[in-house]
Amino acid sequence: MKNLFIPLYKEYFLKFKSGEQDCEIRPFGHRGWHTDNVYPGRMMTLSNGYGTYNRIEKMIIKTAITTNLKNAGVSDWHIEAVEVIYGKGAWWLIAYV
Repeated sequence: MKNLFIPLYKEYFLKFKSGEQDCEIRPFGHRGWHTDNVYPGRMMTLSNGYGTYNRIEKMIIKTAITTNLKNAGVSDWHIEAVEVIYGKGAWWLIAYV
């Protein structure tokens, strides 16, 4: 299975690189972001934008679907970032790495 490609803003790529961020959150169903593509055991390629440099490979260790990111234990800065990028979603899919 091909790695799931995840382009990120530099700020969030660096958070993954430093270990501060341990999950990726996107609206459920957004551009293939659903449980058929995002599941435990699948590898993800986290990329600083769409360039070919500055990439990290991580394995998804678990997933969760929720309507309330706060109750899922997601930090406030991460909730704010996700809502700025995608708006307030009804359902979120979280991929933990």
